[in-house]
Amino acid sequence: MLKNNLFLLVLALFLSACTGPMQTFIQTNNEGIFLHANKNQSFSLHINNPSKLNTNLEAKLTQKLQNLGLVLDNTQSDYKIYINIIDFKKFSYAQRLIASNARFFYNDFDKIDDVFEMEVENYYLLQVNLQISSKNSTQSTSLLARTAYLGNIDRAKESLEEKIANQITSFFYMH
Repeated sequence: MLKNNLFLLVLALFLSACTGPMQTFIQTNNEGIFLHANKNQSFSLHINNPSKLNTNLEAKLTQKLQNLGLVLDNTQSDYKIYINIIDFKKFSYAQRLIASNARFFYNDFDKIDDVFEMEVENYYLLQVNLQISSKNSTQSTSLLARTAYLGNIDRAKESLEEKIANQITSFFYMH
């Protein structure tokens, strides 16, 4: 009975993870980018994709920047945004737990199966380099976005692109 309930609990957690929005995280390699912009200022977007990744990042970012009040103008722009899509990778690794750590969590009286001796982590990672140039300054950073777990590869890519687009949009402080 206890094993059946445990199995149902694990199955329910797995299925809820598959249907909910994918969790993603992002980090930058420096202090960040801070741009003061006004509505109706223009931007141009230049994306280099040496990884040959099929991506919707350009459309997502264009829409988000237009929602801020910026205008797309590829000829005479106030902000030139250069994006280099470095890589989209799947990472998997396992780490063996030390027996004393397992005893701390499960106590000496519980039998520890082989299942509990490994800690496994799997995730997708999307890395882009970014440079934003204006008349006053040029600022750049590298953005690293990752999922919390493995899932459908297309869903993971969409979630990571959304995270990157949101991060780039957050660099603009509108007046």
